[in-house]
Amino acid sequence: MSVLVWMLLVAAAPTAWADAAGPTDYRTDIVSIEPATQAFTVEMIGGDAFMRLEQLEPVEIVIVGYRGEDYLRFDADGTVVENRRSPSTWLNEERYGTDETLPAFVDYEAPPQWRRVADNGRYAWHDHRSHWMNPQQPPGANPGDQVLEATVPVRVDGQEITITVASYLLDEPPVWPGALGAILAAGLGALGLKGGRVALTAAVLVVAGLALVLGSVAYRSVPPETQPERLLWLLPLLALIALLIVTVVRNRLATTVYLDGLGVVAGAGLMAWGVIRFDALSRSLIPSDAPANLDRLAIAAALVVGAASAIRGFWGLARPERLMEPTV
Repeated sequence: MSVLVWMLLVAAAPTAWADAAGPTDYRTDIVSIEPATQAFTVEMIGGDAFMRLEQLEPVEIVIVGYRGEDYLRFDADGTVVENRRSPSTWLNEERYGTDETLPAFVDYEAPPQWRRVADNGRYAWHDHRSHWMNPQQPPGANPGDQVLEATVPVRVDGQEITITVASYLLDEPPVWPGALGAILAAGLGALGLKGGRVALTAAVLVVAGLALVLGSVAYRSVPPETQPERLLWLLPLLALIALLIVTVVRNRLATTVYLDGLGVVAGAGLMAWGVIRFDALSRSLIPSDAPANLDRLAIAAALVVGAASAIRGFWGLARPERLMEPTV
């Protein structure tokens, strides 16, 4: 049990990246690259979260920052370096980064201080020119409306190139996946609570397995440099490990204390997974290659079944039952 508690604490620890791609109500499109070039391709990741450039030819590519400074440089050999003195470097650490977050040594007029961030000619970064810079939707905007158009200047071997982007407000997501997931999970949870520990364990096993698959897909759907949240797959894995231990030790215990404790751990893992992904129920776009409605259904199911498992576990811990003498 202590090992699982330690795993839960590790899982709950924040990752280094404070602002990975999350559910959003916007989609940003690459409108044009002028003049046209074969030196690179560019795409948006996570709807409007990250801009990603891939170098296609052995040339030097420089991304110009917000104040005209050299921000990113793709060398001819594929090495990507970032200017630590560029304000853009620090502003781009957060989706809504402001000048208040800038370290004292930042100076866009100073010679660049380069640090390698990639070596394969590909890199993704938050670019505030490519998304709506306010947590609140634009006043009076309706689904389908364009909320911004902006340009990102680039130099390819000294030639100036302009990437033009446009961002749009998306339709609201459907309500039925989350509602259906909650209803199905409530039914499974009720059957489990009535049918005992085995039935509830089976229900949690099904939902945790689905959550692990969807969380793993979401984790792998975005580039690693965006540092997607490890909890996407770690929390449902924690729940599955707890359930596996239940099946192994259930005939070796004299009381239900450990079984109920593991039920609490599994339920807490599922609920936590649902909480960190809760925004996906109300946001239009989920940064994952998995079907969005299946994701929403699983999130609601994880919250409900996880709660049922945790409640059943706490109830059992308060009223432990005698099982059998442990086997040697």
